[in-house]
Amino acid sequence: MTAELEVCGERLVPRPDRSLFWPGPGALLIADPHFGKADAFRAAGVPVPGDSAVPLARLAAALDATAAVRLIVLGDFWHSRDGRTDRVAADLAAWRAARPNLRIELVRGNHDRAGPPPDGWGGWVTEVAEPPFRFAHFPDPSDAGYTLAGHLHPGVVLGRERLRLPCFWFGPRVGVLPAFGDFTGAARVPARRGDRVFAVAGSAMVDLSMR
Repeated sequence: MTAELEVCGERLVPRPDRSLFWPGPGALLIADPHFGKADAFRAAGVPVPGDSAVPLARLAAALDATAAVRLIVLGDFWHSRDGRTDRVAADLAAWRAARPNLRIELVRGNHDRAGPPPDGWGGWVTEVAEPPFRFAHFPDPSDAGYTLAGHLHPGVVLGRERLRLPCFWFGPRVGVLPAFGDFTGAARVPARRGDRVFAVAGSAMVDLSMR
């Protein structure tokens, strides 16, 4: 189940896999995959589950479902240097080799100090301006266009049991995507009346917009 909205005259589709599809140019956006995070924790002696193959499989499914021809990553591709293991590198290389014609644009995030992108994925850019949008890592408003960004790992808290869910949050000048990576957490967003908020609840999208 998907949701959709119109921003600056363009149709956007927030998806339960935590990607955002822009049908006009066939672009799929994700933010904060934090590849190698679980590996970094294990390198520090913390026995956590997870590996890069799971989010990569989810990303492949999203590309197949939308028939997207472009992938835009809104920063924090990496988590840390310790997470750039041989296993993660191999997973990323195999994934990219299977999609040689996919156009990829990587916006550099604060965690991407961990090192350059993997071979075949291109290089870092500071931002991408493509009217009416500006693609960035930090969710700062700009005269260059409506900003689509990441960094915050936005989330909402629901019900008496205080269930915390990742969400998409669209304000008047900035839209923020949930973290695409697993094991990343979610920070509650200060949504205001008029904002559009879509929570990710398993395979469903829940419209919690502040009307």
